[in-house]
Amino acid sequence: MIYLTDYRTASSTNVELLDDILFPQKVHWFPETYARAKSGLFYPPHKVADKVLDPKLMESLKERPCKTAFILAAGNGAFAGLKTPGRPETRLTYEYRFLPFTLTQVYAGRIAQALGNVEHIVTDSSACASSLKVMMDVQTLIEMYRFDRVVVLSVEDGVSNLVLEFFGETKASLSWKEEQEGIMPSAFDEVNRGFRIGQGSVFAVFESDRMVKDAKAMLLGAYSASEDSSNAIGQREDGQGFIRAMEGAMSLAMVDKVSVVKTHGTGTVSNNKAERAALETKLKDFVATSYKAKIGHTMGSSGLLETCLLLDDMERGIVPGIVNRTNKDDRFLSQDVPVPGKTILSLAAGMGNIYSAAVLSTGF
Repeated sequence: MIYLTDYRTASSTNVELLDDILFPQKVHWFPETYARAKSGLFYPPHKVADKVLDPKLMESLKERPCKTAFILAAGNGAFAGLKTPGRPETRLTYEYRFLPFTLTQVYAGRIAQALGNVEHIVTDSSACASSLKVMMDVQTLIEMYRFDRVVVLSVEDGVSNLVLEFFGETKASLSWKEEQEGIMPSAFDEVNRGFRIGQGSVFAVFESDRMVKDAKAMLLGAYSASEDSSNAIGQREDGQGFIRAMEGAMSLAMVDKVSVVKTHGTGTVSNNKAERAALETKLKDFVATSYKAKIGHTMGSSGLLETCLLLDDMERGIVPGIVNRTNKDDRFLSQDVPVPGKTILSLAAGMGNIYSAAVLSTGF
């Protein structure tokens, strides 16, 4: 058995318009993470990660030593926010003096040192599916390689010049012009759509039944898949990638139904079609929610971060509705509802044709 024993999350409902960048847009962020970035001594993604690296939790792990692995699910192979030659400067522009620490594997090693004796250190760069994709690795390390504990940190340099320029140019994120026209971020809606970029991070501890003392949830199964597609950043409307990931995770979990779905829920036209098709093809009685309209798209952190936020909401007795819905919907929720059951399906997707699913339970 694999248990999610503890976690810390950081996300922001604070929204600000960045109007001095090439593609002006609103973001969910922690402005203080950029406060001293121009000095070159402080790096915004590290400052976001610091919000979840709880010294007391980390010390408690050191006090219970065991066979431990550490995974940094960073979304990309290197943090993205450094000054790019030839690009105009914005409030997000800075130069970091310690360039090796912009490499995610080096940063992973640095954090692992603070956890004590770690026998396995690895990073994952599975784009926006990264933190949920590594649930498959957690499963493998504990079940096949007999690790007692796997610690996951996920953070990505989302609110940065390079990321905002990419998503703005490809029209993936919601533009300021669209918001001025009255469009609000949402998912599975007929009027509102899309997402803002957000800063966020999550630090989670998974332990085997050999170590667990108390737990938030049980990880029943996890799987990642791709779909038959010639477009590495597109999605099939029939949701084949989501379906394959769902089938793999549910098979490993040995369940044929779930009560609550945490969707990827970007609210883009393509994801609305693909994810809805997959869920309505494979499931019957369920309710689904999305967090991106509320906290922004935190990129590689989003899958596990949003799963933990859902666990917090379920502990309070609700599955939250998707914000900014314009029509009443009892399945892809337009309002909060009481928790209908204890089994959760969490979904994520990433550019590069990757789809991830994890099944968890709060009933144990």
